[in-house]
Amino acid sequence: MTDTASAPPAADPAAVPAPKKPGFTFTDPGCRTDIRLGALLILAAVFLWLWFGPQTSAKIFMVGAPLILWGIPWQAFQAREGRPGYPWKLGLALTALALPMCWDLRFREEPTSALQVQIIAPLLLGTGLWIMLWWPISHYFSRALTSETAA
Repeated sequence: MTDTASAPPAADPAAVPAPKKPGFTFTDPGCRTDIRLGALLILAAVFLWLWFGPQTSAKIFMVGAPLILWGIPWQAFQAREGRPGYPWKLGLALTALALPMCWDLRFREEPTSALQVQIIAPLLLGTGLWIMLWWPISHYFSRALTSETAA
């Protein structure tokens, strides 16, 4: 008795469906891993502030901040070589959401003391502004690259 099973037919490249476009994400494919990890740690420090306390959250922030400080300029400079994925949506979201947080997280130690802001709100705002500061550089380099290759 012989097995007469035939090999499966070769896949036709025209019949392969196009990959689905992912939904809204804050980082696009091509974004550096250190930026993604740094942003995740910074957001964890912000939103776990009440559970972990200010000291632990500040330590988490201090682990994520160098990743953002280092990764964002590298991502912007790598745009010259055509690397996609600059996280401008992440920077815009952090900036836009941190501005009202600065207003909302004001407090007074005593009724007659000066108004203070919890430090995590300006840190989040600074992170968003840092990302947005480098976006024009990344955008300019990627446009300059495409115009040079088109010529």
